[in-house]
Amino acid sequence: MNLSNSLNIGSGSKKEVFFKTLMGLSGGAAIVLSFWTAIITAFVIGNSIYILIYADGYKPATFTIEKLSFVKGHRASGKRTSDKYWADGMVDGKKEIFKLGSYITGVIQSQKDLESQVHVGQKLPVLYNPNTPKKLAIRVQYPEKDFKRTWERRQDKMVHTAYMPWFIAMGLCLLSGIGADKIKASFGFCIISLFLVVFAWVPTIMKLLF
Repeated sequence: MNLSNSLNIGSGSKKEVFFKTLMGLSGGAAIVLSFWTAIITAFVIGNSIYILIYADGYKPATFTIEKLSFVKGHRASGKRTSDKYWADGMVDGKKEIFKLGSYITGVIQSQKDLESQVHVGQKLPVLYNPNTPKKLAIRVQYPEKDFKRTWERRQDKMVHTAYMPWFIAMGLCLLSGIGADKIKASFGFCIISLFLVVFAWVPTIMKLLF
C-alpha cells in the first residue's frame, strides 16, 4: 500500500513539474511575443486600418514630384529609428506627401539611391483620397490593382503573423497552468503580455478619435 502511494506521488510530482515548466516557458514566450505583436500593431496594422476605412474614396490621379527626401535612421542611439524616405508634390492642385510605395524597389540607403529610381518633375499615376485626415499621411497611395481587396489580404496576413504565435503561447500557458494547478500564475503571464498588446493599440485609437 505504501509502495503504491509513493509511486502515485512520484508520478504526480513529475506531472506537476512538467506542467510548471511548460507554463513558465509558454508564459515567457507569450510575453516576448507580445513585444513582436505590439510592434506590428503600432507601426504596421494601424496604418492598414486607416487605409481600409477610407479605401472606397481613393480615385486615380497623377502625383507630380517636387521634392525627394531621405532621412537616415539613428540605429546606435537610445531611440532607435529607421531610414525614411518620401516625396513632396502636387495632386489635383494640392500639396501632398507620397511614400512612393512600389515605385521604389530594393533597400534605399541614401538620397542618391532614392533619386536613382525617381526624380523631381516625374509624374506618377497614383490613387488619391483628399478626404482622409492629412496627419495620417495616407492620402496618396500606390495604384495597386483591386486596391481595397489587396489591402484586406495584406492586413489579414499581418494579423495572422502578429497574433497567431502570441495566441498559441497564451493558450498553452493557460492550459499548462490548469494542469499544474497554478491558474493564478498562468493568468499573471497572460495579463502582462495582454497589457503590452493593448497599450500598442493606443496610438491607432488616438489617431482615429482625434
